[in-house]
Amino acid sequence: MLLALCGCTASLAPQQLEIADGVYWSAHYHSYLEAKDGLLTRYQYTPSQCWSADAGLLPRVFSSAYNPGQHEWVGAGRNTLVLRRLSDGIPVFFTREPLLPAPCRQPPEASASAVIDTLAEVLTQFQHGLSQTELLRWRYQAQRLDAQHNLTDTDKSVALYQLVREVLVDSDDRHAFVLARELGAYYRVNPFTVGEAQRELSRQQWQQELQQSALYNDCEQALWWGLLSSGEYYLGVLRLHGFTSAQQGLQQVEVSYSEAGQRCLQRALDKLASDLKKASQSLGKPPSLLIDLRFNEGGSLLLASQLALSLQAQPLPFASINQHQLTEQRRPDLSRLYQGGRVLVSEITASAAEHLAQALRLRGFSLHGQTTRGAFSPTIVKSLPNGWIIGVSMYAPATLLDGHGQALPEGTGLVPDQELPATWVFPVR
Repeated sequence: MLLALCGCTASLAPQQLEIADGVYWSAHYHSYLEAKDGLLTRYQYTPSQCWSADAGLLPRVFSSAYNPGQHEWVGAGRNTLVLRRLSDGIPVFFTREPLLPAPCRQPPEASASAVIDTLAEVLTQFQHGLSQTELLRWRYQAQRLDAQHNLTDTDKSVALYQLVREVLVDSDDRHAFVLARELGAYYRVNPFTVGEAQRELSRQQWQQELQQSALYNDCEQALWWGLLSSGEYYLGVLRLHGFTSAQQGLQQVEVSYSEAGQRCLQRALDKLASDLKKASQSLGKPPSLLIDLRFNEGGSLLLASQLALSLQAQPLPFASINQHQLTEQRRPDLSRLYQGGRVLVSEITASAAEHLAQALRLRGFSLHGQTTRGAFSPTIVKSLPNGWIIGVSMYAPATLLDGHGQALPEGTGLVPDQELPATWVFPVR
């Protein structure tokens, strides 16, 4: 979830770091940080443009006194700054550079041509291929838009928005999206076979059924559990983010990623363990699990790893991303409290939820439903020169591995052990 939209709240850093004035570069984020008098300004960089952009995984301006956005401070030296991503634990390094590039001191060019060029450069930076023939066509159409003086600004924006959509579709990135606020428009590359109206109605009716059921829930209603009349034990994981909330002014806002969220999951699993024991006594044997990820679009890989390794701890990592192994394990150990199980997945199931589904498959669970979305990579958020916000996958498919070290099916998704019809996966009354 992008910082510009989410209910992220700043938390105090463990200790305020002394950060030397200067310029620092991250090849991980393709961004510069300029430190001056304890404040850091983030600059988004592409070969043709560099500016202090509003949207990103890090705030535009922040200090060492607070954990910035979706990160926490790890350390700072004379030549290196180190942050840790709260969503997956991956470290982000910024290393000292002599100077900030001169274009960073200038406002970005916001023409249609500049928007298309910047978008293409961002996709290239994060290893997404584009059709060069099509790119020539998009650039030509953007140049024509810039030369049109008889169109209103709104008409030009709508035409440019359509071009941006075409570029993102051509990238075939299942995480790609664009948000154009002044148009009230949001588009995500959409490979779904089931229409949005049916998916959303099915989701709403399912949530109503959960609310009316006798199932337990916790962590801002992200988790639901209990014994079903069929004898299976249900665990519904609606999302893998926003497990806690915090006071921001007069409002309670969702905190997407935090240590408090992981502690909430741990407490919820302790409650689930107690109820599993009661279910075993009632049935005369440990129940099988039915884990529902149909409507889970992902979130924190740390929460996903914590859940998978509580269900079945094994001497293999949860996953590996860009050579960083993810193995977030906490109590309780639930492995002796159930006998096997199945996982419900759909074309909505994505990102951390897909990682969770594959980790459970490697731990003996079977997958039932539809092929998942195929969006395993974490997302990077960037701005376009005209202020629109885009998101793209951050890592190449070859760097995304499951617990056995096998490449995950980025772009194609997990094929279930048993295919189920769409009317079963997304029932509508």
